Amino acid sequence: MGAQGPIGAVQTWSSYRNFLFDVNQSDIRSSEMSQVSEIATYMQQNPSLQLGIDGSADSRGDVSNLSQRRVNSVRAALIRAGVPAGRIQAGAFGDQRLNRDGRVEVLVRSSN
Repeated sequence: MGAQGPIGAVQTWSSYRNFLFDVNQSDIRSSEMSQVSEIATYMQQNPSLQLGIDGSADSRGDVSNLSQRRVNSVRAALIRAGVPAGRIQAGAFGDQRLNRDGRVEVLVRSSN
């Protein structure tokens, strides 16, 4: 399956893809690396789009800075895949939101 973007015009941030992580880990699972390529291809085909990356820790393991490490991992992988750093805004929900499922969400919006 090729890269698919959100349907319709993107005026605000829209959820695009999610990355799940193993407990207390910030490395992207090998099973999810295909998403990195799909996102990079989509971004190359749509130069007016921007990415936002938000992450959360989970309620298990050492959560110290875990959400930011996860966000950084996804951001670095996207840059290595060819997405210009200037088109990526990265942040984190914060480790205080432990009711989250330990995922990183990639959001997309038009830069217009």
